[in-house]
Amino acid sequence: MILLFRRFKCVSPIRFADHRPMNESQAVYLAELENQRMKLETEALSEVANNVTIAGNITLENGEEYSVNSQSYNTLLSTNQNRENRKKCYEKRFCHLKNESDSMADLYSEKARLDDLTARELNYTDYYNYTLYDAYLNHTQIDDMNTVFKERKGVFEAYNEFRKNKLGVKTLRPYDLMLQLTDQPGKNYTYVEALKEIQNSYSRMDPRFNEIFLKMVTGNFIDVYPNPEHGKQPGGYTYELCSLKSPALVFLNYNGLISDQKAITHELGHGINFYLMGNSVDYLYCSGTTYEMEVPSTFNEELFVDYMVQNSDKETAINVLSQHIGEYQNYFTRQPMITEFEHKSHQLCAEKGTATGADLNAIWTNLSKEYGSNSVEYYDEDSAEWAYINHIYLTNNYYTFNYAVSKATTLSI
Repeated sequence: MILLFRRFKCVSPIRFADHRPMNESQAVYLAELENQRMKLETEALSEVANNVTIAGNITLENGEEYSVNSQSYNTLLSTNQNRENRKKCYEKRFCHLKNESDSMADLYSEKARLDDLTARELNYTDYYNYTLYDAYLNHTQIDDMNTVFKERKGVFEAYNEFRKNKLGVKTLRPYDLMLQLTDQPGKNYTYVEALKEIQNSYSRMDPRFNEIFLKMVTGNFIDVYPNPEHGKQPGGYTYELCSLKSPALVFLNYNGLISDQKAITHELGHGINFYLMGNSVDYLYCSGTTYEMEVPSTFNEELFVDYMVQNSDKETAINVLSQHIGEYQNYFTRQPMITEFEHKSHQLCAEKGTATGADLNAIWTNLSKEYGSNSVEYYDEDSAEWAYINHIYLTNNYYTFNYAVSKATTLSI
């Protein structure tokens, strides 16, 4: 990690003055472009929530009809010990995403066009250059980082071997990677139980952590439970209210798993950071580079895991550690891969003017082979897993590599 950060030194002064609107007319035009980009983001996220992540029904081995959506997919793959059920669920979504890939590629192609048009108006070569400039990083630094992650992906092979042996399978398949490694993988933790464990994990931190935690969890600042049938988006995020000196608003999809508990403390990390900033400095200074803003959240995750491992029975500790190592794979392989996928897809759209679902599926699949584990047997057909990833449709995209930088920073701390 030290070698990684040595490559992140700035090579020239940052001159934001070179990338401002030249006059009022151009400022108005840029505002119109931004409005179009925001409308496109809204349309894409609505499609993801109401269509792309709703794959339809499967029949489980016990004859039960099971609806596969953004929430139920993760629940079944995390908790159902029947491998055939997990396979059916995975394949149902796999095929559904491919069917949706053309329509989502149309949206993405238009977004790429508007993104790059906006960037060039401000004297950037493209939107990727725009994003990295704002992050004080450059293309070469990100490429170097990604090269390190690809070269060192084998560091997780021992863990994959452990998971394979624990599950008693000859070969890991994609639907084996999320199952909780416990005798009761379907065990749920209530939201209140999760909050108590998270609160305990702050015991060695400054007392203000606990004070802000209590403000947030008792003050109606958290939207907790999933509701995919009525259009609630998957995932989680935090919306700062620094200008009001108020706790942040937190969006969750809590379903009672260990990973859901970590999602709570991840978002609370943002909330604590925003609250401290809003009550310490002028609102104009309540910001930072994206990877800096992610450090409080990834730090909170480490606090939680340390606490759970030290204060749980052996089986629970193994389950927590297993899930956490799986997330390290996510942070250091999948998240940088998403950013590289965006960049290559943007380049393709710029060259061709548009891209089909098959085009983007091929980019995703090829990158998956570069970043993914050699010990997991993936499907031969191209995957359209990119289609449901909210981040790639955001107006501030090229975002996900920041998770890797923040986690590396957190671990160095």
